[in-house]
Amino acid sequence: MRHRKSGFTLIELLVVIAIIAILAAILFPVFAQARERARMTACISNMRQIGTSLMMYVQDYDETYPYIRFHGVAGKKGNFDYCWKNAIRPYLKNLDVLACPSNPFGHPTPGVAGTEPSKPGTNSEGWESEPEQRMPISYAMNSCAATWIPADDKANKPGPPTRLAQVVRPSETFIIGEDTGLPYADILIDHLWQTNRCFAVFAHSSKVANFVFYDGHAKSKKWLQTVYPFTENNWEFDTPNPDPKNRRVHGVSGCDGIMIPPGPDSKEFQNPICKGYQ
Repeated sequence: MRHRKSGFTLIELLVVIAIIAILAAILFPVFAQARERARMTACISNMRQIGTSLMMYVQDYDETYPYIRFHGVAGKKGNFDYCWKNAIRPYLKNLDVLACPSNPFGHPTPGVAGTEPSKPGTNSEGWESEPEQRMPISYAMNSCAATWIPADDKANKPGPPTRLAQVVRPSETFIIGEDTGLPYADILIDHLWQTNRCFAVFAHSSKVANFVFYDGHAKSKKWLQTVYPFTENNWEFDTPNPDPKNRRVHGVSGCDGIMIPPGPDSKEFQNPICKGYQ
């Protein structure tokens, strides 16, 4: 008597394939979210190291924070060869601490100058002063609390660097935030609503970004929470004006006098490009 060999029918195989496809569709987003959470954890760890490095710099330089830019001419592209990133580099483990794992521009190619907007592989300001000839695009200094005008730009009069004693709210004023899309060492408050700049404001897939504050600590929050309520904003190192109708920024040279939109629901924030970080 002959026995037929057991095997899967075509329908059974199709069912198994369908089940595998369904499981993959369910699990892949979970894996992606877990990977991004790990990257964000690594990113805020980097920022804590940056915060510590900044405080070490402050202690070594008579309680003075670094300029955003030390050399160059305001308005002349590609001429900023030494910035705050170069200044704190000696206090960091390595250059890659200045790169966020989630940032698409965090892995530049040595010797490739920055572009506007940035392209993958291009460098941030300061790359020319580094032995590796590279500088990741990931973090930028708050240019409402420290002037973006280069220290040696005599024509535009940058003023002195920010000192520790000037910062009235060191635990509430951020010094470093996350950026992408532009090769610059600073970020300005109006980048949050300028359509030719807000694509450079970086937030993780959770729509949350990481920040280093003037006392050296790092924390995560949404960008618009750094602006509103404006009477408690995180951009000014002085105490903000308590009048909610006064929406004019009181900042350093280059930022002073910028007018803030009335609120987070204002039309200025509704542009699809600006929605990317919200």
